[in-house]
Parts: sequence; structure tokens; C-alpha cells
Amino acid sequence: MIDTLLGNDLVINEDSCNLSCTYCLTGQSNLKQSHHAQLIFGPPTRDRYAEGSLLGRRLPLIAGRIDDTFRAPMLKVTGGEIFLVAGIMDYLREQAAQHEVLIVQTNGVLVRGEHLEELRGWKNVVLQVSLDSHLFAGNSHRVQTESLHGKVLRRIETILDSGLPVEIYGVLNDRSAPEVPAFARWLADRERPPTFFPFPVRGPDSERFAMRPDQIVHIEELVDRYDELAAVLPPRPYFDRLLSFLREGERTFRCHLPRLVISTFSDGMVTPCPNIWFSNMGNLLEDDHAESLRRVGETGLYTALLAERPRLNACKGCFTPWDTLSMYFEDEITLDELCQAPTYAPPVIRELIAERKRLYKEGRDGVSCGG
Repeated sequence: MIDTLLGNDLVINEDSCNLSCTYCLTGQSNLKQSHHAQLIFGPPTRDRYAEGSLLGRRLPLIAGRIDDTFRAPMLKVTGGEIFLVAGIMDYLREQAAQHEVLIVQTNGVLVRGEHLEELRGWKNVVLQVSLDSHLFAGNSHRVQTESLHGKVLRRIETILDSGLPVEIYGVLNDRSAPEVPAFARWLADRERPPTFFPFPVRGPDSERFAMRPDQIVHIEELVDRYDELAAVLPPRPYFDRLLSFLREGERTFRCHLPRLVISTFSDGMVTPCPNIWFSNMGNLLEDDHAESLRRVGETGLYTALLAERPRLNACKGCFTPWDTLSMYFEDEITLDELCQAPTYAPPVIRELIAERKRLYKEGRDGVSCGG
């Protein structure tokens, strides 16, 4: 059994969002019945985090049980859109005090100035903001009108100017790809440039939205301009993997993410990979939650997820910003290059990642399969 994890990717109310991205993974997932129903494309559901509320009872238990078992210093909180949850700042405040790094993923629309001021004051928050382009055409799989795009962009500009560490998650699709070099230039021209991670659209329906082969040239242009735009880009080898994925049409390289990060949901469900929601490993709200967590790193699914070459179709279709962790484990980038990203920069995080890699190389990282 794994005894230490880098992080917990906690998904809160994944079916509730104030945007309806056409390529939304929740709308394509088969993990839960609600995913089959594609509730993500309906009107968002309001919820509340407060003492005595359902989320107020559940969320501290879920994060606490992961931390008690695996001592995970990193917590990522995502949705859905978490700022739809009234009182969410109370939960984030509690968790920031208990973790070395708190990652907050958002589309930015509901983030206010007072949120940013408080988040900045905690000193350990990284904002991961979803935006495919600064231009409406390239962002139109995410927003349906130019006026809404303008609202989104204004809010995100406020986030970029807030002084918080920011990572921009840009999905590469048939509409955003032509604008990627200009988008990177726009980000680089900000007073406080974020780190920009472009990555391919994924999921069972991805062919409907995927970049066309003739659009790969736009990513090649970005790489050609790497020195000019390096301030906002991940390490150069990231683009070797990205271009390989785009040219081959699938992933051919190894993933180490499940040996480092687990995914949990606000209903208590646990699944081994934050990128693709696979089988239900159990529920952290049940009496047998400890037994479920003892299976982390030891189920047959981990053998497939951590194989030297991808075995599952979902894995073959997956490439995300988390890949820099796998690149470090495969000696494709250095620890310094990995930790250029705000998420991994804190010394405690950096040291844990290096230790986990050392144990992996020695065959002592607690993962009994996929080795």
C-alpha cells in the first residue's frame, strides 16, 4: 500500500457549473448515473458549505481521511464550478491552513476581488484557471456568446493582475488551436505572466472537438517561438510529448500520476486517477473507508494505469498538465524544471516529489503493480 501521496484532487459537485463547455468531461463520463444524465448541461445547482449542511458534514471527512492515511500536503479543489457553492471560502480557508499547497481550479466567472484578496493572504494558494483563448472564436467551445466571453475575460484579467500564482489551463481543440501562439503572447504581455499549459481535448467524444492534423502547425509555431514566450510556457520537453501525442493520435508514453495523486468526490467516491474517472474504489463516507484506502496502489487497475505503455483506451487518449510529473519520473525534465510551475514550487512539495521518485527507482514506493 502507498503510505504517502503528493495530493488529493477533490471534485465538488462535478455536475454543477455555470458554463456549458461542449467538450465537458463530466458530460462524457460513465462513472456515475448522474454523469449519464449529463446534468452538467442543465441549469447549475446551488449548494452551501456550512455547519450542518450536507457538504459541511462531508467535505472535512473526505479530505481528512485522505490526509490521515496518506499525509498528502497538496489539495486541489475543483468542480463543476466551486464558486457556485455558498460558503466555499470557509472550506478553502480551513484547508489552506492544513495543507502546504491549496490549488483552486475555476473558470473565474464568479471570482470576486474580495475572494482574491483573501486567497492571496493565505500565501499558499495557486489558482488554476480554465481558458482556451483570449479571443471569442477560440474560446467558443466554452462560452456560447461573445458578450459572455467578454465577461469571462474581464474576470480572468482581474485574476491575472491579483498577484496570486496562476496557471492557465487551455484546452486544444479545433477552434482554439489556431489562436494558441497569439494567446501565449497575450499572456506573456501581462504584468504578472501566468504559466500556460495547453493540452488536447479528451474523453469519449473528443473526436467531435479535436484539433485537425493540419492545425498541428500552430503548436509547432508556438515551439518555434519558445524562447520568446518561455516566461509563460512549461519546460520545452513538454512540447515534445504534446507534439508526439498530436502526431501519433494517441499517448505512447508512460504515466505515473496514480502513484502520486488520488481523486475524490464530494459524495465520498474514490477513484485512482484525477485525469480520467475510472472505477469506483469505495466511499470515504462509509464505515469501511479504511479498507477502500488500503487498496490504493494495489488493485489490478493500477497495473494498467501505471504500465510502461498505455493499455487502456482512455489512457491512450489522455495528456494533461499533470504530465510534467510523469516527465520528471522518466528523466525527461529536471526537478528544477518541474518546480517552475507554482503548484510544485514550495520546498515541501519539491522534496516529497524527489523522495517519491527515489523510492520508485528503488522499487520501494509502495505500489505493488505497474512497477
